[in-house]
Amino acid sequence: MYKLRTVFSLLLFLTVFLFPQLTKASAYWMEIHGSGKLKDPVKVQVCYGFIDDLSERHRTTGAEFQEIKNFKFFVLTADGKKSSLDLKVNGDHWEGTFTPNKEGAYRIFGMNDQQPVLLRSKNPQENVRPIDLMCGAYYIGNHSATTDPVQFMDISLQKKDNVYTIFPYRDMKPVEKGTMLRIFNPENWEKNIPVDENHQAVFKATLPGLYVIRQDWYDNTPGTFQGNSYGKIRYRNNYCLWIN
Repeated sequence: MYKLRTVFSLLLFLTVFLFPQLTKASAYWMEIHGSGKLKDPVKVQVCYGFIDDLSERHRTTGAEFQEIKNFKFFVLTADGKKSSLDLKVNGDHWEGTFTPNKEGAYRIFGMNDQQPVLLRSKNPQENVRPIDLMCGAYYIGNHSATTDPVQFMDISLQKKDNVYTIFPYRDMKPVEKGTMLRIFNPENWEKNIPVDENHQAVFKATLPGLYVIRQDWYDNTPGTFQGNSYGKIRYRNNYCLWIN
């Protein structure tokens, strides 16, 4: 009886305290930090973690965190020069740096298509292959308002006062009307905004900190990756905007 009571208590503990942590939505995000001055290094930090029940964002360093090594990141300057951005582990994030030497817009973007299949069932049709993309921008002085896509799924922003116009793309084309975008503000409150007939969406920034603009798309073409079968591919693109 004592052993049964002990086992029951352990199961109850796992259910109440551990299971909620396992069921929280987790994701990758990027933070871009710099002085805004020419020839000052800019830090690009890539993280993995979750948002808890109190809307606080937490970084984690488990297996998914290690997958950041498979992201391929690039920096694109205003004059169209593209260079790779190498990341190295630095505590609870991976970090790379670049140094802007001209005024303009520097676009940072990356993709990881090497993550393992999410095995959700013995039925392969229910398994999902995740492909994650990220993008953001860093500005020095005067810059043009170009919004052309630079990767398969992309997002660009234009700012007027504290209002941002979002330009989302898929397959290098503007997404269709009704495509849903999810926006997380620095307090991690989530808002869903549909893309309008002009292939745009608008939101207003009201707080300093990290904003994440997310677009998901599912390709229902089945396949096999790394020896595991899947029923669809989930593409996820996070535009990460840091406001000082």
